[in-house]
Amino acid sequence: MGVLRDFFRLADAGMRQRERTDWRENLRQSADLAEQFSNTPEAYGVSEANPFKNLTLYASMIQGNGTVISLNQTSQAPDGTPIYTVELELRFPNQAPYRSNYRTMIALSALPGWQPGAMFPFRVSPDDPNALMLG
Repeated sequence: MGVLRDFFRLADAGMRQRERTDWRENLRQSADLAEQFSNTPEAYGVSEANPFKNLTLYASMIQGNGTVISLNQTSQAPDGTPIYTVELELRFPNQAPYRSNYRTMIALSALPGWQPGAMFPFRVSPDDPNALMLG
């Protein structure tokens, strides 16, 4: 009986919150953030703002891994998150290991995991050995 009561309490709280939501303001804030991040002068691998294009690209890439050789902060995103250039040694099937740079935002709390020697899964474009995507 307690589960049903909790379910109805949750539904009621959701309805009350919905009545207080300012959808116009939420949409305005979302548009502001999209504009802010679209003007970031840095590239982050080959990822783009379009998630569907990223999924298509991701599926066509070759899986491998990259080991961090070095990282240097190059700038900051509009929200203050540091942007780093990460030098990687990359290994992919049927290819000799090689080095490349990858730019990405790294939160301060995640920075210890990106120190030299750390290994991450990467994907590479079959057409461009420097077109990388994390994952």
